[in-house]
Amino acid sequence: MRSEMVDKRQMAEAFVRDFFRRFWENDEAYIERVAASDFVMIAAQDDQYCLDRDQALALYRDLMRSVSDIAIIDEDYTTVMTKGEVTVVSGSFYGVSNPDSGVAFSARQRVTAVLRDAPGDTFQVVHLHISNPLSISRKGEYYPVNFSHEAYRYVRMLSSQHSDRASIEVREIGGAMHVLRIFDVVFLEADRQYTMIHCLSKTLRSRQGIGALSKRFPANRFFEVRRGCIVNILHVLSWDAAKVVLTGDIEIPIPIRRSSEVRERIEDLRKSVSGSSWDLQGFDGDHRDLTSA
Repeated sequence: MRSEMVDKRQMAEAFVRDFFRRFWENDEAYIERVAASDFVMIAAQDDQYCLDRDQALALYRDLMRSVSDIAIIDEDYTTVMTKGEVTVVSGSFYGVSNPDSGVAFSARQRVTAVLRDAPGDTFQVVHLHISNPLSISRKGEYYPVNFSHEAYRYVRMLSSQHSDRASIEVREIGGAMHVLRIFDVVFLEADRQYTMIHCLSKTLRSRQGIGALSKRFPANRFFEVRRGCIVNILHVLSWDAAKVVLTGDIEIPIPIRRSSEVRERIEDLRKSVSGSSWDLQGFDGDHRDLTSA
């Protein structure tokens, strides 16, 4: 019985993750299919309170006409309750848009989804609550245009990755499972027999050692700066003989004896990245141990 409950929780979290990705991919047919006949939504803005199914779908269509190229990253969903045929999942995700479209934002959304069991071991969405309103910069816009230089650089990087679906599942100390998009991971750091996974907005402590965990990341994107520290080339902002600076102004010291080697590796990987438009597709065939012997 306990095993069935755990499976249902995991299925519900996976369903909600898929729902929001399809939501922002403008999969209108899917959204209509999983929205229950008695579906009700509370959206982020003040005038979007308690919308019925027809109103919610109309709002969705308007939204999809106004924005495009939305990438969803750093997702974290947890099943907070399951009883009978009802399951409640709460969580958050970080959304970024393509600034080339002229409508740009970078914001975290908190969400709660009430699900009802449906045939075929799946769910219907009965209620959806989206909080954390997004500030509007000009009349008629859904998202603000002005944000910092660093946010702009970050959004450009993520926008180029919009079609990428590469991700890995990581079990944290305590047993919680997390799905991480590859480009959301800034660097890995050894912590005795464990590994600290430093992401854009959170840090996880994995049960796996850095040697075993590093094999799950693409070798043409992640490289060793120093022993016990593996960096994502997508997040390298600058480097010199003494250090590498990552997104968030994180400084990673470079051992003197490895300075030339590390700088050459950065330059090679940057050329590879530029030549492949940040493409991570098909990385499963390019695994190798990223750590030193």
